[in-house]
Amino acid sequence: MKKILLIVVIFIILGVGGFFVYKKVISRPKDEARKTITSKKPEVNLLEREKRPYVTLIPRADGREVSMTINDLKNQEELVEYELEYQAGSMLQGAGGRIDFSEEPAPVTKKLLFGSCSKGKCKYDEDVSGGSLTLYFTGQEEYGLKTEFTLNKMEDKKGVFTSRDVKTSLDVGEKGLDNDVFVIVASTMGLPASPAGGPSEVGGEVVAGPIGFFTAEKQTIKKATLTFKGIKAEGNLKVLGWDGSNWQEYETKLEDNTATAQVDQLATFVLVK
Repeated sequence: MKKILLIVVIFIILGVGGFFVYKKVISRPKDEARKTITSKKPEVNLLEREKRPYVTLIPRADGREVSMTINDLKNQEELVEYELEYQAGSMLQGAGGRIDFSEEPAPVTKKLLFGSCSKGKCKYDEDVSGGSLTLYFTGQEEYGLKTEFTLNKMEDKKGVFTSRDVKTSLDVGEKGLDNDVFVIVASTMGLPASPAGGPSEVGGEVVAGPIGFFTAEKQTIKKATLTFKGIKAEGNLKVLGWDGSNWQEYETKLEDNTATAQVDQLATFVLVK
């Protein structure tokens, strides 16, 4: 009899507790619910380029960390979840988090370590060669974006920095940069905004890019060869490089589906028809 009574009491407690939990869930403010991305993630890279934010990945001087900066939100975005995966030797590692733009308005930067820290001591992953960054946005509409990146050290690459899909490369020459300089090659997903705040005009159809070549500090290069492979477009093509406020145009040659241009900066580039 005592066992039956105990079981009844337990069921009553569980029922009351479940009721209050349910009441708390259904009474959650709509704003809080809206700032939660659904468990089913949207497909990536379906949003038009003109509507995408401008995202840069800047390596730390020693290559142990990357700074992700999200600029130029164009769709009243409220929240983003980010996932960084990177190759460290034979191992695949990762990091992630979320940003509430009502608390941290864009442009917003997050530092993502290639390793882990505890009690002031950091353990770094070795032989990091690159990886991918995936972003899931919610706001006016939900969408996903993904870019792949490479992390290159000058002395290892002999001055030739290549995208992960090997379709884009920049050759600065064997003495174009100091040997200890790290360069990240990554798509910026979207185009930067003009200083006036509106979308930057490229004056044509974007055939390739935008893709950026980024270092911890601004680097000076005299002459480098930028190459886009697998170009199917015909007609008048031109390479544009973003100097932070304007697009600079470079004379471009197209031969055997490969476009080349001589450039004088490490920047974000697009190939435009």
